Parts: sequence; structure tokens; C-alpha cells
Amino acid sequence: MSAEQAAQHFILSEGNSKRNLELATHIRNLWGGRDCAVRECEDCGFGFADPYVSGDATFYNLAYERSSYPGEKWEFERTIKELSSIEFHAERVLEAGAGFGYFIDKIVDTYVRRTGITALDYSNEAIRTLRSKGYIARQEDLRNADLVEGFDAIFLFQVVEHMDGLDELFDRISYLLREGGLLFIAVPNPKRIKFNEQNGSLLDVPPNHIGLWSPVAFQMLGARHRLRLDLHETEPFSLSGFIKEDIAYSYLRRSQRKGTMENWSRRLRSASYGKLIGAVFAALSAPRRVNIWRKAAASSDELGSSLWVKFTKMKSKGCQT
Repeated sequence: MSAEQAAQHFILSEGNSKRNLELATHIRNLWGGRDCAVRECEDCGFGFADPYVSGDATFYNLAYERSSYPGEKWEFERTIKELSSIEFHAERVLEAGAGFGYFIDKIVDTYVRRTGITALDYSNEAIRTLRSKGYIARQEDLRNADLVEGFDAIFLFQVVEHMDGLDELFDRISYLLREGGLLFIAVPNPKRIKFNEQNGSLLDVPPNHIGLWSPVAFQMLGARHRLRLDLHETEPFSLSGFIKEDIAYSYLRRSQRKGTMENWSRRLRSASYGKLIGAVFAALSAPRRVNIWRKAAASSDELGSSLWVKFTKMKSKGCQT
């Protein structure tokens, strides 16, 4: 994929040529060249951008005109179910990429006191919101944030797929967790992403997502940093949710091609009727996607949206049991 193709994925040149050009130029600078490939390890199934470089603040400010944080995610409820099953109670926990705090809102005062929660996020708006709720909130990267070790649990939901420096990241997590501490991660399900890409839906474009994770990849990386993989699960498949997403994502994929009606309609988004026109064009394509929906339903066991994993930090070899 070229930097120009990547930029077109996020910002249409036909809709905002100046911003599109700025984004393409910045992506080339991040990559140190014009092109990026996505490869897959034959041993562990990890998919990765090459060059393996994450997007920075400039990239995200150019690529996304506004930030949004879903209030409900399957991984929130799955994690809370796990915390409840082990009767978890903590003095200190950390969430990186906390957004507006929708997950920690669910565990505060039940599993940990408000004063024991630290949240990290890049967004100015998110930091203001987190602090207004009484959380310790810092606008820092987990890998170099000024934090004291000894956390009972660390949570990263839909964060790790954006990050490079993975050994540095997992080494830092291991340092910050107490022995026996828990790590919960959720990432996009790579099988869902591959299905989408092979069936006319959106591509998973670097430098936004740069890692496609498998349970084996998590197990191997965690083991290098005294983090034992205990559980991994895929979110249950929802056909209705898949259909809704597929209609939107296949429309967006077609809109990236110059000269299509979808490209024309998407350029009108800023107009008062623009979103309505886009919705109409997306809906008109729905009958052509029925066979894709049937195909997805036949593979429903492996096409849930998220992959969830739980780790435990192990004792060092020098410690006595």
C-alpha cells in the first residue's frame, strides 16, 4: 500500500485535497518511504505492518476529525465477569487508552476505590473528562509514563494493535504489575479483519492498526516478560451487528475509489443532506451483500469482533515459593 492509498482511506482527496496531501506526506515521513506492506509470521500468526511504525499525534489529528469512545464493549463485560469470578479487589489499577472512562466507571467502588485508579490517554478532552470524574489522569504513553510499580491490574482495550515497540511495552507492563497481578487486553479479531478485507469491506490500514494479534503471538511475547497467558476468548458473533457494520464498511471501501457514486456521495457529508445521501447509497448496495452475510454466518464461530486475553505476572526465577 502506498502512502497516498493510505491517506485516501482516511481522508478523501476529492473532499479535502489539502488535508489528504498533508496526511499522505506525514505517512511517508513515518514510514521513511512511499510504501508499506502487511506481513504475517508463519510461526505465531502475528500480522504486522512493515515498516512497523505506529501513528503519532499528528497522524491521528489529520486522519480523524473527531474522537469517539463507545460506551459499551463486549470486552468490558467479559473482564468484569472475570473479576467477579475471582472475587477481585484491588488497591491500585491502571487503564491505558481509557477514553472517557467508560470501563473504569463500571469497576470503581466495586473492585477498586476511585483514588486507586490511574488512567492514561492522549486526548485533551478525555483527560478533562477523566479528571472531572475524580480519576488520576495523565496524558502520557504507558511505555514511559512516570508511574510507580505495584499495580494489581492493568487494562488495555483496543490499544495494543496501534502500538509499536512491543518488547518495550510488555517489559514496562511487567515492571508496573505486582507479582500475581493481572493484565487484560482486547484487540480486533484478526480473522474478522481478514474476512472483511477479502470480501469487499474496509482494509485495516497502517499506520492506524499495525498489529494483527493471535493467541499464540500473545503467549510468546508475554512469556518473554514473565506474563503467563491464562485465557483467550473471541467475542460471540452477532449477525445483525455484522450486517450493520458490513453495509457501512463496504460503502466506505467503495467510496475510496474515484469516479464511483459512493465517492461522490461521501464528498457531500458536510452538507445538511450529505449524511442522508450517504446512508441511501449504503442501503442500496445491501442486496448485493447478502451472500457475504451468509458466508459470515457460516463461519460465525470465529468472526466475533474482538479477541480478549488475560495474563498473570509470574514470580521471577530467583523468588522462592
